[in-house]
Amino acid sequence: MALLQLPLVFQSGMVLQRRKPICVWGSAATGSMVSVQLGVSRALALAENGTWKAYLPPIEAGVGYTLRVSSDDDVISREDVAIGEVWLAGGQSNMEFLLKHDAMAASAVLTEQPDIRCYEVPKISYAGQENDRDYSKVGLWRKALGTESLYFTAVGFYFAQKLHEELQVPVGIINCTWGGTSASAFTAKEYLTGRLNFFLDEAQKAQAKIDHATELDEFKAMQQKIDGMPFDNSMPNLAPITLEPFMMQGIEEMNKLHLSQYSPFRPCGLYETMLQTIVPYTISGVIWYQGESDEPFTDRYEALMQAMIACWRAQWHETLPFLMVQLASFEQMVEELNFVPIRAIQENLTKIVDQVWLACAMDVGMRYDIHPKQKKPVGERLALQALSKVYGRAILADSPSVEGTSRDGSNVYIRFSNCGDGLICRGETPQTVDVKINGNAVDNLSVVVRDNVMVLAAPELAKNAPVTVKFCQHPYCQDNVYNSAGLPVLPFVCTID
Repeated sequence: MALLQLPLVFQSGMVLQRRKPICVWGSAATGSMVSVQLGVSRALALAENGTWKAYLPPIEAGVGYTLRVSSDDDVISREDVAIGEVWLAGGQSNMEFLLKHDAMAASAVLTEQPDIRCYEVPKISYAGQENDRDYSKVGLWRKALGTESLYFTAVGFYFAQKLHEELQVPVGIINCTWGGTSASAFTAKEYLTGRLNFFLDEAQKAQAKIDHATELDEFKAMQQKIDGMPFDNSMPNLAPITLEPFMMQGIEEMNKLHLSQYSPFRPCGLYETMLQTIVPYTISGVIWYQGESDEPFTDRYEALMQAMIACWRAQWHETLPFLMVQLASFEQMVEELNFVPIRAIQENLTKIVDQVWLACAMDVGMRYDIHPKQKKPVGERLALQALSKVYGRAILADSPSVEGTSRDGSNVYIRFSNCGDGLICRGETPQTVDVKINGNAVDNLSVVVRDNVMVLAAPELAKNAPVTVKFCQHPYCQDNVYNSAGLPVLPFVCTID
């Protein structure tokens, strides 16, 4: 084996970040000098303790580059390198969701876009797993050419497509996801302190009940069963699922090993086995779609996301932009889930953490399918946030949110910011508006939108008592009010005295 090596992410066909110092790293014989060359740019690094790191100077966008890394007699070349915008796509299954399962997949693959590329970080949850599973179809930089696009993260594909259209530069997506995971799986141990130590405690309790002599063999056997299952996130919109007895046995096995020291669901695990394989690959920012698996831990989710974002930013030594997806409308698949509190936390994170922004997905949800099949609006809304917040475009990128309230007689007025040319109701009347006075529901309510105002009217509203208005505060509901850019109103609760 050659002493000079690069991480797997550095492959022919990759995209490197423009206009930032480009970090290239790897391993080599201690004391050896490593030369890194990209076009006319060159950097040198000294290998210490078997590793080295170099930074190439910022380069403008382009294609057809060759990355050449050499040390002594060892030479590594990577061809067909593009320079453009690189974004890390992180989270669980709705970001992992492949384009081949998307409702618009057939039309998406008709375009040939070789400057849109995607790398999928291999799903490895323990050291050595790369020898226990077939990883031949992952860990590759793919181009958006025909059916190759089908293996992109769908949200990442539509995000990249929109950026490429607007910026006219190559766009690379690094897909670092694993379905069903808590954000704690992508967070370093030193950040899970205080109330977040709960995640480590739960894993410790679970691992104490497992026979460590047989744990790895049991986990491998279970993984083989899962890999052989025909299930994926392409499941159609069905009524709540009733599990057959043979499936229940499999779920019992998975529950037993859920927080095993080899499991992807254990805290810190994927931070170590996946994220660390791409740190500190130079990127522009992060798009993040996750939260479903943290529904049981709603009271800790805000602190957990703050910790994870701080952890990632520390790894890259910069305040990376985080563009988050607010969870879509959903009620039940196997069990009922309530994402209402998670959605509120996700919006609040944009107010308490710098350079965190939100794309609302409330209107694309499916009542009995946690994996909505309309990913194009989600990816494009994330791209609007990037174009506005990161690239400085003067465009409407935010969903409407409550700016102020007032009342006059039997009318209540709710004013919104981020309306553009005004609010639009897609349908006869705004849906999922619940109004109460002194805890009693208001019936026979009239709701209309005019310009940037939602107007609520009912005789009971004339009473001299506080009015509470809730919009889209159900696990599954219809969000059918938009601004002129087609962005849905954010769920809200407000009280009018």
